[in-house]
Formats: sequence, structure tokens, C-alpha cells
Amino acid sequence: MKALTARPGAQRRPAYSSVTPAVHAEVMAEGADVLLEHPGSLGVPLCFALRDFMLWVCTPAGERAALFGPGAGDPRRAGLAAARGEPELWAPLLTLAQMTDAPERADAVRLVHAVRSVARWAERAGAPATRLAFTQAAALALPDQPSAALEAARQARDLARHAQAETWFRRAIRLARGRDWESYAWGFIGLGVLYMRAGNLPAARAVMARALRAARKRRLRGVAGSVHHHLFNLTSDAGRMEEAYQHARSALQAYGPAHPRLSALAHDLGCYWADQGYFSRAEPMIEGAVQLLPDTSERLIALANVVRVSAGAGNRTRYESARSQVMAAAADPAMSGSVAEVLLLVAHGDSSAGEWERAESAATRAHQLSRERGEARIQMRAEAQLEAIRAARVLAIRTSVPETEALAVQAEALAIQLRESLGRAAVAARAA
Repeated sequence: MKALTARPGAQRRPAYSSVTPAVHAEVMAEGADVLLEHPGSLGVPLCFALRDFMLWVCTPAGERAALFGPGAGDPRRAGLAAARGEPELWAPLLTLAQMTDAPERADAVRLVHAVRSVARWAERAGAPATRLAFTQAAALALPDQPSAALEAARQARDLARHAQAETWFRRAIRLARGRDWESYAWGFIGLGVLYMRAGNLPAARAVMARALRAARKRRLRGVAGSVHHHLFNLTSDAGRMEEAYQHARSALQAYGPAHPRLSALAHDLGCYWADQGYFSRAEPMIEGAVQLLPDTSERLIALANVVRVSAGAGNRTRYESARSQVMAAAADPAMSGSVAEVLLLVAHGDSSAGEWERAESAATRAHQLSRERGEARIQMRAEAQLEAIRAARVLAIRTSVPETEALAVQAEALAIQLRESLGRAAVAARAA
């Protein structure tokens, strides 16, 4: 699962200071992506706003008066006509345009708020590169806020910009060390997720261990639950099921009865059982999680797993309905960070249903996207899936971890606990 939401502790009053020209150039390179996402007239004022703000951030306060020539704000304001159809966007762009009239007197708080408003608009508009560009700009203007660096890091990671993401995560860790231990731990968790997606499992395990030490030392129960959750995924992938179930129990205990990540934990346990061929155990877990997952990309992945388990269980009606929902949702540009994984799951379900043409099409696209995004784990699995599909056979269920009687008892106990927790969460959600 990908959506990890930082809950930073109390922050000091934000500082607004300049950044180096090298960092300014790195963020300005995002302008080309903004134009690609908005090739019409709207892209121009967005790029000007990004450029002007980064010039302001990069320039020492005492030198900002000479940044723009007389009347520089007039053409900026005239260019905002393209944004009048976007009221949510027009106001922050106007704030940034007015900054060029008197940059030495500009209110840093208002400017950063405007930049973040553009990023929020871009998220809702399905423009992830624009969202990242403005999020990074805001983070650079807030050099003492690890939460801002974490936000930029997660977005870069979800766009498969691995080097950028690692830089931002490490920046967040450095900023948080000694004063914001929750953000410090989330920085290491973020790195771990990044390494997992790239297929570097030893590195992922090492940084997750650092996050767990910090969470335990500072008694951050929710953070510890997230680390145990990720370590469950790591150890189950490695076939160490005794250790994996121990991490799952620890995550369940740390999360507590009303934690919003319980549904994600239930989903991931269900996925492991589906990998082992225990579809009757997996199906209710994943179905129960789908309606409770709040994040759209997570819910899409969960629904793709419904396709897989319903096909495996022989439930043709549910397989068809879930597949239609998934393929429609996967066409949304906002889902681009999850599509490779989603299509691979759909291909598994298609194979189990004997739909070989569908399966090959989905797996081929998953392979292509994962290669483009540098997601080594998904790419390797897509290659194995394609090989199996072309031989017109269902990919063999993994048998590296035979389920002993003791493991079966642990699995059923976890299933019962999580089903009860999901049931209580569903009742609470309906009452809210």
C-alpha cells in the first residue's frame, strides 16, 4: 500500500529563506512538465507563477527589490484571463502576479499559501506533475518544515521520480532530527516504501528498522503500527511467515480498534492469502477493506485485488463487475501512479478466469508502465505473468511457504480479529 499520511507534531514558526541557484534550477525544470499537462493558454500563467515565485525564493531578501522591472505585474495580470474559468486557481495566481509589483514587500505567508493552493487545485484537476512542481516550490520556501519536505517526497515517489523522492525524504529526516520525531520516523518509512517499489528489499528493511527504533523510543504507537505493517509485507514476500504474522499482530495491536489503516492491513493480509491460493480466506478480507479505504488509489488497488480473488474463487459475476469498475477508474490520469500494479492484478484475475486475450493485454501494459517508471518488482512479476499467459496457463500459486497447522491457526486468528475490527469500523462509518 502506498498512502502514508504524515501527522507531524507541533511545528516552530516557519522560516522563509532563500535557496541555492542549483535547487532553484532543479525545481524550474518542472516547468516543462507543467506545460505538457496544460498545453493550452492555462499553462503559460502557471509557468510564469512558478518561475516568479522561485526567483523570489532564490533571491536574498535584501536584493528582491530589483527582481522585476517596473510594471512587471501588468502583463502577469493580463495573462490570467485563461484562469478565469478556474475560480479556485485564479485567486492564488493573482496573488503571485501581484508579488512582482513590489517583491521586497511581499508577504511570504500569503505567497506560500497561494503556491499550495495551486498544488491542491492540480491534485483535483488530475495534474500530478503540476502538483509536484508547486509542492516542491512551497517546500523550498519552508526550509525548517520537515512536513513540507515529506509532502514533496511522497509526490515525487508516486510519480516514480526516485532520485528526487530520496533527496526529499533525506531532507525531511535531516530537518526533523532532534525536534520532530514523528516526521523523522515517517521519513524513514517513506524511504522504505521507495526502496520496496524499486525492488531493493534489504535497503527497505534497514530503513524500516530505523523508523521502528525511533517510533518505539518516542512511543509513537500509530507510526510503529505503520512500520510493522510494512515489515509484514516485506517478510511475507521473503517467505518468513512466522515473523510476518508477528509483525501483523504487532501492527493490529499498535493501530488499535479505530485506526484508519486497519482496512489496509486487512487488505494486505488478504492479498498474501490470495497469493497462496487461499481465496475463501482472502475474499471477505479484501471485500471488507474496499469500502473502508479512504484514498482513491488504494481503493483502486483493493478493487483490482477483488478482480483477482473473485476469479480465483470462481465468482464470475463479481469478477466481471469489479473488472469493469477497475478499468474505468484506471483511465483517470490521477491514478497514474497505481496503474501498473492495478493492471498486473487484473491480468492475474483474467488468467484465472481463462480470459487469455484480456490477460495478455493487461499484463503487457503493466510491464510497459512499470519499466517506464522503474518499478522493478512489478516489472519482474509482469514478465512472469506474460510468460504464463502465453503458455495459456494460470501462474502457479507460490508454494515456498507450506501452511503448517501452527501457521494456519495464526492465520485464522488474525482473520477473525481483523474481520471483527472491520465490522466495527463499518458500523462507525455508517453512523458518521
